[in-house]
Parts: sequence; C-alpha cells; structure tokens
Amino acid sequence: MNATRFFVAACIAFLFSCQKKEEKRLVISEQLIDNFDFTKDAVFDTLSVPPHLRKIVADISALNIYETKQGGKGAVETPANFKNFKKLFGTASESELLAFTDNKNNAVAVYAAIGLQEKNNRYTVPVFQKMLNRKGRVHFQDGCIIGEDHPAEPVYWNHYYKLESKELKSDSGLKQLDSMLLFMPDSSELILTTALRNRTYSEGLKKQIAKQAFEYHRLPALLYITSWHKKEYAVPLQKELLELIKNDSLDTDHKRYYLSELLSFNNVENKKAILNYLRKDSSWKEDGKILSQMENNGISAEDYK
Repeated sequence: MNATRFFVAACIAFLFSCQKKEEKRLVISEQLIDNFDFTKDAVFDTLSVPPHLRKIVADISALNIYETKQGGKGAVETPANFKNFKKLFGTASESELLAFTDNKNNAVAVYAAIGLQEKNNRYTVPVFQKMLNRKGRVHFQDGCIIGEDHPAEPVYWNHYYKLESKELKSDSGLKQLDSMLLFMPDSSELILTTALRNRTYSEGLKKQIAKQAFEYHRLPALLYITSWHKKEYAVPLQKELLELIKNDSLDTDHKRYYLSELLSFNNVENKKAILNYLRKDSSWKEDGKILSQMENNGISAEDYK
C-alpha cells in the first residue's frame, strides 16, 4: 500500500498528471494556439470508399484533424470534424468502419476506430492494436488544446473516459490496453504514466517496463521501477538518477527528489557525483530528508561546506 501511494504521489508531483478525467487530457497538449493549418499534410484515400460515404470521408480528410465534441475558446458550435464523425457513425456499418481503420488518413482511421468502440465494445482491443501499428501522428483538438498524438492515444482515452474510477483497475479491456502500451516507445508521458498508475504488472511485463525506463529513458517507467523493483534494478536505476541530477533543464524540486532517491541506495561510490550536484545547488540544505541521508553515502558536513 505504501508503495502504491508513493508511485501515485510521484507521478502526480513530477509528471503533472491530474485527478479528474477532464483535466488529464489537457496535459497532453504540446502547444496552445488558436489557429493552425492542418490541411497542408492532408491525405485523401477515397477510391475504395462506398459512394454513400465518400463525401463524409473526404470532408474528414480535408479538415485532417481529430476533434472531440468540445469546441475551442469562445466556440458556440460543435467542431466541424466531430459533426462529420457523427455522420460517419450514423451511416457506416461496422464492416465499413473496420475497413476505414486502414484508411491512409489518420483522422479518418481514428474516427473509424472510435466509431467501432461506440458500436460494440468488443472492437476496443483489436482497433487499438491496429492504431498502435500505424505510422505518423494525428492532429487533434480537444477544447482549447491543440497538438499531435500517436493515432492509438485517442482510442485509449475514448475507452478510459467511459469508465468510473472504481473500474480502472478491474476493467478487462483497459488492462489489455495498458499492457499493450508498454510496447509503444513513443507514447506520451501522460498516457504511459496513466497505464503504469492503473495497476501493478506481472513478472512477464516487468522487463518491458525496464526497457522503457533504461533503453528509452522514460521517466514514468523509471518511477514505476523505483517503486516496485528497486533492489533488482539498483545499478541501472542509480545510473539514470545520476543523469537526471546532472540535467540542467530540470527544475530544482524535481532534482531534489531524484537526489533523495539516489541517496536512498546508500552507495558511497556515488559520493563524487552527488557532491558535484550539492555544490551547484544550495537549496537542498533546507531539506531534512536529504540531510539525514548524507552519512550513509559517505558524505560528511565537511565535504559540502
């Protein structure tokens, strides 16, 4: 239980994840902008589309963006591509939507996948797998938030947001999506954090999480390993933590947390690197926990005066 609380707190404090579902989506954004031209890289793949759906698919492709029903700042109307999605959802059969998940336009494919989810929950895992295998990114707008995602991410969130908080650990579909996400090297920080926070993973998936942490240097995976498998991965964890405290782009609070984690290994071989950091940043002197950890790492008050 303590480990669970630690992991949740760490992810919230250091990855800025939010408790409320509607707040979580906002963190994904890579940029806050009012206008952006998504049409310049639009792909049209309509030759094999049935005639009665061709205009809808062409309209989605032309706008070339995955829009939710939430409009941007000051918007009073439903976003245009969400309207197009509702037309597609209401007109296309399940087999037609399934075919559109292979459409060369990522917005069309994502809307088709979500449409299948809405029609029948049994499609959730298969269409998520198909989106995982797609290349490129999909433009998205969710309210005032505009950015790019991997095509699998909107499909994940569409299922996630349907669930009550009490269902997040028990839902069989989400369990499968979370496990599949561990094999995605370019997932967003938020979605990986969410997947790792939802549950603890089996021994078979532990190695994949370690790969995310130590080969791809993914911070959510590093925090998970620190919480649940610290002793087993002590050597690579210390190496990653040493790199983090050297990273000048990180803010002081984050660095102090990583320093405390590094000190918790009680390894005198880290003394030189730790002292190099301590001499650059004096704010740690007000941190009682860090001060109490010094001695077990071979560091005396004389060393850092």
